Amino acid sequence: MKTYLFLLASLLGHLTTAQNVVYFPGFELINMEPTQGLQYSTSKLVKSYIEDNHSYTILLDDRIGNEGYLGRQSLQESVAQAAKMNARFFMRGEIHFLQGVFIISVGVYETASMEQVWHDMAKGAAEQDLDPLLSRIGRAFFSSKTAKTDIEIDEVTEYDQKGIELAQIKVNHFVGVMLGGKAIPNESTLSGFGLAYTYDASTVLFNFDFELFPSSTISINHSNPGQKMNSGGVSLGVTYPLSRKRSTFYLNGGMEYGYTTIKQAQDEWGDRASASGIGAYFGGGYLINRNSTVNLRIFTAVSVPFYHVDNTNVTGIKFGIVTSFAKKR
Repeated sequence: MKTYLFLLASLLGHLTTAQNVVYFPGFELINMEPTQGLQYSTSKLVKSYIEDNHSYTILLDDRIGNEGYLGRQSLQESVAQAAKMNARFFMRGEIHFLQGVFIISVGVYETASMEQVWHDMAKGAAEQDLDPLLSRIGRAFFSSKTAKTDIEIDEVTEYDQKGIELAQIKVNHFVGVMLGGKAIPNESTLSGFGLAYTYDASTVLFNFDFELFPSSTISINHSNPGQKMNSGGVSLGVTYPLSRKRSTFYLNGGMEYGYTTIKQAQDEWGDRASASGIGAYFGGGYLINRNSTVNLRIFTAVSVPFYHVDNTNVTGIKFGIVTSFAKKR
């Protein structure tokens, strides 16, 4: 009985493993020097990227990298080799070089039926583009993503830069404008605008912002109706993107130096109360088109001053959108 259970478990484990096994004879290099080094490195890289991102095992042909092996197999040859390796799928890949453009094409087929079950393509304008392209294909493997659109900020290629869809920044400095507001609990919401400077350091972004929230009719603590408030200040903070994709959620926070004034609505000259000092803010938002020459930063943050105005700590919630433009060096 124990022997039977052991054999059954082994068989089930074998079948389960085979479901995620893919045989790959290696990239066929077309219209370029069929160097074994390039074929070997690209085939090994795509194997690594796929296995790092998905629960698939890629079985490479033992002849990859050997002199005279070109990776060319008919469908029938790939089926026979995949069946021999007990792989449910086999993958066929080509790297073309045409008019200065590298074109990578990858297709996955089911061994039993020889039907194509997944396909993707990517293009690059230089040999150094091959690594980021293979990384994209590895993430997109057997998913609804595509290598053309699933781009992380450090994977923009020379070919992408020539296209209309994506403009890779040559600088990491941005200047922008902010439109938004500041909501004070139990009081009115102040409209606001400002200027923003951003330095993108790849892992994090550093922000230096100037914000102004002009006068708005309020009633602090509901005890002094008919008053106006205005506030503003400068802030220095850090933004941490939650992924390296060109559009991503983020967290941020930092310190700010600001001021707040309160005056009677009918008195255009004198302030009834005024204070300034340091404070802090923390929040998050969504960053759009980070690796473009124009990007958008949607934000919301809790602003906490460390000073009081009229015996009140005027904590508020800032929100808005920043449109930033790449600043050329």
